[in-house]
Amino acid sequence: MGDQGDKTEEPTPHKLREARKKGQVVKSKEITTAMLFFASYYVLKGSIENIWNKVTEYLRTTIAIIGTDLNFIILGRLLKEGMMTMLICLAPLMAANLIIAILLESLQTGFNFSTDALKPKLSKINPIEGFKRLVSIKGFVELAKSMAKMFLIVFIMQKTVIPEIPMLLQTGNMPILGAIGKVGEIAFTVAIRVGLFYVFIAILDYFWQRQQFMKQMRMTKQEIKDEYKKLEGDPMVKQRQRDMAMQMSAGRKGGGVAGADAVVTNPTHIAVAIQYDPEIMQSPRVIDKGKMLIAEHIKAIADENQILIVENKELAWELFQTTEIGDEIPPSLFSSVAEILALVYEIRKKRKKVA
Repeated sequence: MGDQGDKTEEPTPHKLREARKKGQVVKSKEITTAMLFFASYYVLKGSIENIWNKVTEYLRTTIAIIGTDLNFIILGRLLKEGMMTMLICLAPLMAANLIIAILLESLQTGFNFSTDALKPKLSKINPIEGFKRLVSIKGFVELAKSMAKMFLIVFIMQKTVIPEIPMLLQTGNMPILGAIGKVGEIAFTVAIRVGLFYVFIAILDYFWQRQQFMKQMRMTKQEIKDEYKKLEGDPMVKQRQRDMAMQMSAGRKGGGVAGADAVVTNPTHIAVAIQYDPEIMQSPRVIDKGKMLIAEHIKAIADENQILIVENKELAWELFQTTEIGDEIPPSLFSSVAEILALVYEIRKKRKKVA
C-alpha cells in the first residue's frame, strides 16, 4: 500500500497539459529579471544623450523663471513641465521593459493565459501555510539566491569602482559634462558585469525550477491507473491511442505479429508475441510486445491470423520485463515457452488432419 501512495512516477503528458491549463508551468523569474536588466541598460545607453538634453533644458528654464516673480500659477506650470519631462525621458525605458516582460512571460508559459492562478485561495493567506513555504527547501534556495546576488553585486561594484577612485577624485577639476561622462562610464561597466552575473543566475535558476516542477508533478502508480481509466472513456483519446498503437505495432521488426507462433498475455494489460523457426533460429524470439492498447492490438491481429493466445500472467511479465523486440527468450524461460510451442504444434497437426 505504501508503494501506491508514493509519488515515484514521472508525470504523464496529460497531467502536464492539465497543469498548463491551470497556469502551472516551468517559469524562472530570474530569466525575466536578467533580460529586463539588459533591456534597461541598452535603452538607457542609447537614450542617455536625449535624456541629458531634456533635463538640462528643463533646468535652464526653471532657473530662469525662479529669477523672476514666482507665484502659484508659475510653480504649477513648472511642476507640470517637470512631470512631462520625466515621463518623456522614461517612456522608452518603460515601454521596452513592458514589451520584454510580456514576451518573456509568454515564451516561458507557452503563450498560455490562465485565470486559475488569479483565483483567491485560503492557503495563500493562511499564516501557517505561509510559514511552511518560508521554511521549505524552495524558501531556503530563494533566500540563498537573494544573499548571493547581494554579496556578488557588492563584490562587483567594489572591484570595479575602487580602482577608479583616483580618477573620480579628479572629476572635481573637470568640466561638468566630462565628469558626468566619466561617472557614466563606470556606472555602465558595473551594469554590464552585474547583468552577466544575472544571466548566470538565471540559467541555474531555470534548471532548478524545472527540476522542482517535475518533482511536484510526479504521480503515484494509482494516479496513473486512474488517469488511464478516465481517458479510456474519452472516444477521441481512445481513437488516437488506437491509431498510435497500430502505427507502432505495424512498424516493429521481426516480421510482425502475423508471423508469430503464439501470443502470451497476462491477460488484459500485456501481450508478448513469440516465434520459433528451428531452421533459422537457435531459440525462440520475441517479435512484438506491448501494454494496454498495443497489447489489445497484438491480440486482435493474433485472432485474425488464428494464432494461439495463451494466458499466463507470470510468463507474460517475465518476457515483457526481460526481453526487447528481436531478443531471444532467456534460458530460464525455455521450459515454459517450450510447453506453449508444443501446444502450438499439436494444434497445427490437428488442423492439418481436419483439412
